[in-house]
Amino acid sequence: MRYQMVEDKSVAEQTNEIINLEHVLAYAEMKLLEKFLVMSIVDKFSKSWENFGMTLKHQKGRLSLDDLMIAISTEEQHRNQTYKMPIEHQPRTNLILEK
Repeated sequence: MRYQMVEDKSVAEQTNEIINLEHVLAYAEMKLLEKFLVMSIVDKFSKSWENFGMTLKHQKGRLSLDDLMIAISTEEQHRNQTYKMPIEHQPRTNLILEK
C-alpha cells in the first residue's frame, strides 16, 4: 500500500481515510484481515509518531481497529495539550536558572 501519513494533518483523520479505503475494498469483496489493516496503519505513521507506533507494535495481545482508534485519539489529545501548555505550567524539572 503506497501511502504515508503527513505531519500537518490529524493522524485520526488519516487513519479514517485508510479505513474508508478498506470499506471500498470490502464492498468489492476484497476483504483485509483486521490485524493486517491495523499494522498497515501503524506502519504508515509519520516520523513524529514512530515511537508511538513501536509501542503499539510491542503491546501484548491483539490490537483491534477500535483499540487503535482509541489509542490514536488519546495520543493526539495528549500531544495537543502538551504542545499548547503555557510556559508557567510546564514542568520545571532540569530547569537551570542563571544568576
